[in-house]
Amino acid sequence: MKKVVLMLLTAVVVITMTACQNKKKVDTPSSPSDITINTFESGYVTSSDSDASEATLPSYLTVSEESYTLPSVITTAPEITSEATTLSEENFSDEPYRITDYEAIMYASSAVNIREKPDADSKRISHLNKGDEAHITGIVSNGWYRIKIKGNEYFVNGRYLSDYIEPDYEETTTAKTSKPETTTPKTEPSEDDIHIEDPVDDDPDVQVEDPGSTDEPTVSEIDDNPIVEQFTIPQGYSNYSALNYSTQKAMWFAYLDIDVMLANASESDFREQVSRAFINAKLIGCNTVYVHVRAFADAYYYSNLYPFAASYSGTAGVYPDYDPLRIMIDEAHNLGLSFHAWVNPMRTTTKKRFAEIDDRYAIKQWYNSDTTNGTYLVYDSDTGYYWLSPAYSAVRELICSGVAEIIANYNVDGIHIDDYFYPTTDKSFDKLAFQVSGRSDLYQWRRDTVSLLVSDIYSTVKSCNPTVEFGVSPQGNIDNNLNKLYADVEKWCSEPGYLDYITPQIYYGYKDKLPFDSTAEAWQSLVKSPHVKLVCGIAAYKVGINVEWSSGEMLARQTNYINNLPGYSGCAYYRYNSLFAEGTDVSSLMTSERNQLQQAIANLD
Repeated sequence: MKKVVLMLLTAVVVITMTACQNKKKVDTPSSPSDITINTFESGYVTSSDSDASEATLPSYLTVSEESYTLPSVITTAPEITSEATTLSEENFSDEPYRITDYEAIMYASSAVNIREKPDADSKRISHLNKGDEAHITGIVSNGWYRIKIKGNEYFVNGRYLSDYIEPDYEETTTAKTSKPETTTPKTEPSEDDIHIEDPVDDDPDVQVEDPGSTDEPTVSEIDDNPIVEQFTIPQGYSNYSALNYSTQKAMWFAYLDIDVMLANASESDFREQVSRAFINAKLIGCNTVYVHVRAFADAYYYSNLYPFAASYSGTAGVYPDYDPLRIMIDEAHNLGLSFHAWVNPMRTTTKKRFAEIDDRYAIKQWYNSDTTNGTYLVYDSDTGYYWLSPAYSAVRELICSGVAEIIANYNVDGIHIDDYFYPTTDKSFDKLAFQVSGRSDLYQWRRDTVSLLVSDIYSTVKSCNPTVEFGVSPQGNIDNNLNKLYADVEKWCSEPGYLDYITPQIYYGYKDKLPFDSTAEAWQSLVKSPHVKLVCGIAAYKVGINVEWSSGEMLARQTNYINNLPGYSGCAYYRYNSLFAEGTDVSSLMTSERNQLQQAIANLD
């Protein structure tokens, strides 16, 4: 039986910024407080158990008494709305959870029950099938989401929701054949509709016809647009020595995990939840965390380039009176965990959310401009989001400046991006930029633009702090990366100047059409550079929702397989709440998976 008591000393954080000739100060406790975190029988930290014995903390758990002051990179203070930290009466109930209003569209990643209350024992109302659209109206502090159906509000367990329609990982991509363009008009789905992807043209040698005379702007006209801010990437300004491990044992903390902890949370509440989660990751054997810090062209930190995430208050751009990223980094480092800041570079947000964003941000300026809306920013109806186009230098500069801002202001150990590159194979997405490029092969041109973006991010990371690692987590399907997302993963893994590590999402079972073992071996052969670490991404989110993940030992089995496969430098597990969510209908299965996985991670070389 493993029992852990963590005595946390809250560092004094003084953040002084200037805006509109007024100074705003982020207040922190004037004296340290002791927080006792309790454990249940398996040794993992929960929020409800109360009996624990004290233990001596190892040296790597000692708390630094360093005081932080934000560097000068941040020059404009965010408006801190004090009212946002107070929940309205309507958000309270007699139940032991809080609900924060939040508007979003999400999709069921598997069949999931709709219940009257956010509890697995609550009355079942109906269900969502895999791929069904859900109109989200609130985030529940226990990891569930409030949804609206026909004017009524019910609840769904958040571990079965995704922000996009998950691909069918069992399908392999075979040789491409030409298919006719679809002309089926798109309609807005209703709350009860299932979103179905339209067919796409997979012809690898796409030629875009010359449109002749057109009123569309040229690329040079766009780049010269005076409202478009150009970003200068600072050079060599971080002296922090990053903490990284030769073998990564990583856990993904997606925005879905962070939002639940952050929604209307006080500083102490947020710190306690983060500490509990990171301790659990540590206890299971992890040494690295990939943590979402920017998912939708927003930020879980103070930024001059992106508005604060809406999940805190329900509205984009409303800052808490504390810095969530500072807290998360501190808690990770206190446990000896390497902290990799996870950003989605190309995906931005929805039309509705853009209306909340202040005009001072470049993405909002691009959205408001007839010149850059449709070029820099392109709306994709299949996902419901606007996406940045990497074909333009100003776009790449914004993305890289966002990375530089993080490294300048925070002691991160890595920068991490996932598989959100091109959202579509539709020719119209970047038609103008491709037309003026003079290139003939659309697909290869897109691969080159994505590779340029990845190279730019890598160079930015190394110019800011050469000890910080940069990694990418692409799809497990190598062919899909190349021909649908336009991610030339083989190039990145073979040539210098792109990556420090790659974490393919090998989210397959042994019986899938793309089997886990053969796919892992294919990636093993793909990585040719001795300077690129190969880390296997494993699907913890499938525990209890897929037949092969119903044994209680699937994650351990796959981890052991990777440990015996030469060329790999660890494993990463997606995602935290899939293994540690409380009050789910597969809690016993999660416990079994955790117990088996703990030993497997310990055996990783």
